[in-house]
Amino acid sequence: MKKWVWVVATIVVALLIGGYAYSNHHATAKEYDAAMTNGRTALQAKNYTQAETYFQNALKRKLNDPKAQTYLLQTQRFVAGENALTARKFANAQNRYQKVQDTKDGSSVLRQRAKKRLTQVKGIRANVAQFKAILKQAQAQNQALDYGKSNSTLDQLFTNKQFQESYYKNLYTQALALRKANNASQSAASSTTTTSDSAATSSSRDTTSDSQQQNSSSAALTSSESKAAKNYQGSNEYTVTKKQKELNGKVITAAQISSARQTINAAGGQADAMSDQDVRVAMQQAHKKGISLTKYTQTYLK
Repeated sequence: MKKWVWVVATIVVALLIGGYAYSNHHATAKEYDAAMTNGRTALQAKNYTQAETYFQNALKRKLNDPKAQTYLLQTQRFVAGENALTARKFANAQNRYQKVQDTKDGSSVLRQRAKKRLTQVKGIRANVAQFKAILKQAQAQNQALDYGKSNSTLDQLFTNKQFQESYYKNLYTQALALRKANNASQSAASSTTTTSDSAATSSSRDTTSDSQQQNSSSAALTSSESKAAKNYQGSNEYTVTKKQKELNGKVITAAQISSARQTINAAGGQADAMSDQDVRVAMQQAHKKGISLTKYTQTYLK
């Protein structure tokens, strides 16, 4: 009798345990399905952080589930791509979007969004290369003291509406700074030209006076002495040849010398103690060495 009771009791316990296990498995499966469904809905609404949470919950219901893992990783990569794009790390962003698009058995919604982003990022990277080339050209023209031409080159950037987008913020800031430097140099050159004109007028008066004095002095010379003085075409140790006054085949203007003095002083040099020819030589040597006047000053004039 007792043996029979134990058999019945064992069967009852087994049935209870089996029923609990089945019920628990069924509930877990429902929770997994709900989490995956909610995750897809969150993706559709672009709530990526929420979607990640749902897919993580699904993995808690089914450990190492391939589908939940695929959706979670694909979502995380897309978010990483968005963050990289915002931070203007375009190569990184392109890499992430490409992986999202290549994901098999993942979200078709994310694949479509990644495809659009890839097209966008490739266009941005092409623009960056183009804008950098134009900016580099304008910088070279600035170094050659051709400020007007540098500004004209920069206009190619500022008239391009895309250049004002946040993706090109760093380049836009550099271009603005260069234009400001060009304008300041042009203003200084204009001021120097005005001063030079006034000095030229004064010099003209002095020359007339000197000529009168020379005419008076020449009266004290014999005819042969006057003729020898007139025909003298030699040079002395202070003579500056035409070539020594040129840079790249063009005569260095007073405005360029004034601007160069400012550059030398700004770089730590002593431009006020230099003659105009000293400044010309510094400009010529910097050009010959293929470096900026600032770099030349810091290397050779300090």
